[in-house]
Amino acid sequence: MKIRRGISPFIATVILVAITLTLGGVLYSQFRQVVSSEVRNPSVSISDVNVASDRQTITLLLKNDGNVDFTVTKILFSYLSTNQRFTVGGNATVISGSPALSPGGLLALRFTVSGVSLPDLASFTITVVSDQLARAFTVQA
Repeated sequence: MKIRRGISPFIATVILVAITLTLGGVLYSQFRQVVSSEVRNPSVSISDVNVASDRQTITLLLKNDGNVDFTVTKILFSYLSTNQRFTVGGNATVISGSPALSPGGLLALRFTVSGVSLPDLASFTITVVSDQLARAFTVQA
């Protein structure tokens, strides 16, 4: 009678685990880009803020950092007890770009606050409101 020898159950388990991990890694690397491109991620940042010499006129440069189109509709300004609301295209003037920001797009806005004069190195809050998001920024100018 011939005795057949095979691999031990331990080595068989190790080989099966290694094959499973390898296949999982390959599938993850192949489909990671597909999954991340499907995730909606609206994001906005303020690239630049400039307070004019009259200490009331503020110019903002906004950038769409996400992967979703959105339209900026309002800018909210807060300093101490002063809260003011500016409508894009109304009392907030579009200098360049379009309020409808595509990913990577830029929008330059200018608005003038009333009833307050910002001192040098004043910290104030700017809130950008769009149809997809609202984000507040603390700015020192």
